[in-house]
Amino acid sequence: MFALLSAGCLFILQRLQPVFFIVAIGALTYQVWIVQRRPSASRTPGMKAVLAVSVVLNVLMIGGWVVLSIRYR
Repeated sequence: MFALLSAGCLFILQRLQPVFFIVAIGALTYQVWIVQRRPSASRTPGMKAVLAVSVVLNVLMIGGWVVLSIRYR
């Protein structure tokens, strides 16, 4: 029973991958836009660090998604 439920969830999540991808790109674009909109004097190092970590994590996640989708296709 548990295996059937797990397989069903996996199937649904695979179908939703493009939605997750679009949401991740949209969130990253919004973060960059918010930081760019602020005057350069008010962009703190912490704000820049959070944005940089967010960009790196998004790139790693998207790269992993692409590699896994190619690997298991």
